[in-house]
Amino acid sequence: MNDAISNPAQGHPRPPGLVGLVVSLVAITLLALLALALAMSVVALAAYLLFGWPHLRDSIKDGLAMTQGGRMDDVITAGLFIGSAIYIAGIFGLWAMARIRAGRAWPLLLGWTPFRADRTFWILLLAGVAYQLGASLVVAWLHPASRQWLSLPDSPLGLALAFALIVILAPVAEELLFRGWIYTALRARFGFTAALWATALLFALAHWDPTHLYALAILPIGLALGYLRERTGSARATTLFHMLYNFAGLSLSFLGKL
Repeated sequence: MNDAISNPAQGHPRPPGLVGLVVSLVAITLLALLALALAMSVVALAAYLLFGWPHLRDSIKDGLAMTQGGRMDDVITAGLFIGSAIYIAGIFGLWAMARIRAGRAWPLLLGWTPFRADRTFWILLLAGVAYQLGASLVVAWLHPASRQWLSLPDSPLGLALAFALIVILAPVAEELLFRGWIYTALRARFGFTAALWATALLFALAHWDPTHLYALAILPIGLALGYLRERTGSARATTLFHMLYNFAGLSLSFLGKL
């Protein structure tokens, strides 16, 4: 393993054990919720000071009405905005927990270390994109309604939010969590194989849907990301892979709308 965290005896921060990992995940969730609540409070206070309470109250009512019975494009855009805020809060929670535990050495606990994108990286990425196309066709054949799982808005703002969420925020947050915090802890305690399969399964469960098809389809990608994490010793590598993989999927969905 190329990650220096594998040898805490040399002065590197020690990852949490199994119980500590579970406790830390709860703490990360609480930190993320606190950050989200604080950000919402700041925005609400700023709106109140700038526009007054009646304008803020009406804006909240309009937002609630839009999510319950507004145009589908507005509903999707609102969902993308909320999702983006949640992912940003999650990134903060992960960073804050790593910072609390390791101080300036926090990148080691999250695997946020430099890497070099060699030929193996690009071959694995091309194979992943090809697999994505094939798996999408199989899932669509088994469950035609899956074509509507990713609904893109038509407005420029909505498309910009979709890009930010799917291509940037989701890969960063998910890789910091699965191939960063969780993988680092499990790898140090149980070894590569256990960390690989545990993070891949958790990653698949995070993409669960009622048909189970998407979770099953995403499992090989989780295994590929885990292999890449081990080979490079870096969650930056898996984040770049994840970004490009999602960009390819988003591009296919966008072309499907044309």
